[in-house]
Amino acid sequence: MPRINHQIDDPFLPVRKEQLFTSDNRPSSQYAVMLQQENQEIEVGHVSENYQLVPNETVHQIALDVLSRSNLGFDDAGMIFDGKRYRQRWVLPDLSVEPKKNDIVQLTFDVINSYDGSTTFGLAFNAQRLVCTNGLLLDFLLGGFRFRHFGHDAFPEEMELAVSSLQNLSAQLEPLNSKLQYMIDQPVDRHYIQQAFTDLKLTDKMKANVFMEVEEDTAWGFYNACTHVLSRAGTHHADNINRQVSRYMLS
Repeated sequence: MPRINHQIDDPFLPVRKEQLFTSDNRPSSQYAVMLQQENQEIEVGHVSENYQLVPNETVHQIALDVLSRSNLGFDDAGMIFDGKRYRQRWVLPDLSVEPKKNDIVQLTFDVINSYDGSTTFGLAFNAQRLVCTNGLLLDFLLGGFRFRHFGHDAFPEEMELAVSSLQNLSAQLEPLNSKLQYMIDQPVDRHYIQQAFTDLKLTDKMKANVFMEVEEDTAWGFYNACTHVLSRAGTHHADNINRQVSRYMLS
């Protein structure tokens, strides 16, 4: 069976689990996750028998349901899908802060899912800078929600809890604004940036790209240079580094 060796752009391809067999043709405890693309099936991951495979199309519809029930405004802000992991983002214009005049940061609602067992179906609350659409991976501060009972009787209750989590997100605005304002007021120099590069263990290529994007000598300027480079990369790996940088800058 072919494995992923090229970009898969459509997150809503048909997907299924197929049991694997050992070398002596006995049923294995592992299942292959297969995507149907055109006239071929592509193996995108191995999962256990009990792994709850939720199609991205279903995940997307559930996320829209949560958003609609919240009575908050929302705008599509794009997605990332590599055949294995899926992340769809919506910005929430009703939930925003302005740590600096005309520099607005809106909270975001991300739905995440995987076909390889790397993450469970759930929600993550992050942020996006309006002026340049830089994503700020802040779910370690803003929280999220994991669905654990999809397809079970308890799922409607989980949906209500997810809606409540989203509606309560406004309580995070003031603490977030304070943290961002602190970065705006914190001057940095070349030594600070070099130390941050060392602590974060960034690649030489990323260091060079970030350094070229720094527009002001503050922690906010450096942070936005990092998030600009990482957001433009548009990968799950870049999101992970973004989260690492955010933890470092906002600690």
